[in-house]
Amino acid sequence: MNYRIAILCLLLLLSSCSPDNSEKTPPVKLFAEQRSALDKAKTVDPEQQKRDEEQRKAVEEQTK
Repeated sequence: MNYRIAILCLLLLLSSCSPDNSEKTPPVKLFAEQRSALDKAKTVDPEQQKRDEEQRKAVEEQTK
């Protein structure tokens, strides 16, 4: 009896997961806003490091 229920559940699960060719939906763009923000932050980082380095050098020149 338990095997029959398990096989029935397995068949239902497999049939429910079969691909449906009638609908052609585009893939969902997950975390698109977060990815664009991260890419933007990556481009800002080298510029920020360059400005920080210039500022440090200016402070060192003033203290000498």
